[in-house]
Amino acid sequence: MAWFAIMHADQVAKSDQLAFRAWLRRDERHRVAYADIERLWSGASELPVVKSRRREKRIAVTRRTFGAGMLAAMAGGGGWVAYQQHPFADYRTSAGERRTVRLADDSSVDMAGATALSVDFSSKLRLVTLHRGEAYFSVAPDTSRPFVVEAAAGRTMAAGTAFNVDYVSDDDVRVTVAQHAVDIRVAAEGARLDAGSQLTYGRESIGPPQAIDPASELGWRDGRLIFISQPFGRVVASLNRWRQGRLMVMESALAVRPVTLIVDLQKSGNILATLEDTLPIRVVNVTPYLTLLFAA
Repeated sequence: MAWFAIMHADQVAKSDQLAFRAWLRRDERHRVAYADIERLWSGASELPVVKSRRREKRIAVTRRTFGAGMLAAMAGGGGWVAYQQHPFADYRTSAGERRTVRLADDSSVDMAGATALSVDFSSKLRLVTLHRGEAYFSVAPDTSRPFVVEAAAGRTMAAGTAFNVDYVSDDDVRVTVAQHAVDIRVAAEGARLDAGSQLTYGRESIGPPQAIDPASELGWRDGRLIFISQPFGRVVASLNRWRQGRLMVMESALAVRPVTLIVDLQKSGNILATLEDTLPIRVVNVTPYLTLLFAA
């Protein structure tokens, strides 16, 4: 999608044309994926949002029409947008929204922006499924019913404690413990995490615990994001929860570059300007919905 946006922008730089051709040649799957996007766009030509932008009986595919048209195409072509929002989740927040939920057992959940979760309590288990996003759990003690948060391939279990689960991707789920301890299990691997510690797990393994400052790591609950030597890709994934539109890191080397940054969530509209002022990056605004980030 990012390459489609670049190649159908108002102006396409020669360097982008060459890089695009190289990307297509690098892997046959790239050609297949790009062809899928082209078919998706072609199928959207009869949607009202696209028809309204026709000129001389042809679709004017520009940075302005791409955003609205492509999003409409995805929604009409299989419900992709609705799926990403997890419409059947019990609780959801939109980008930039915070919400506190009181559960039936008197536990509470602070939900960050762009978060969705479901609750399934029984007489033996209190199960919460975090579909996406980030949430802080203050668990009411109940030794007869463990409190379990399921995110991607892992489960975090507690009897009565306070902890945070940050679900960036299936290979990047971060658990931070503020009080007491939790047990984490991924496949056959298990780990215990104490207060003031944090670890990350993926599809098949659990990373080592690290000592952290919970006040900094959980700063979103106080209206600020604090990143200390964090990979830029992970920083951007967090920022996308707090602003409208989507930021995409376009270079793997840039995605792993460590970044130290503090963001005031009360001024979420200034996030992009903050990035441009403090980091050596180049920003390409493709549409109001999509912004691409390159190394400067």
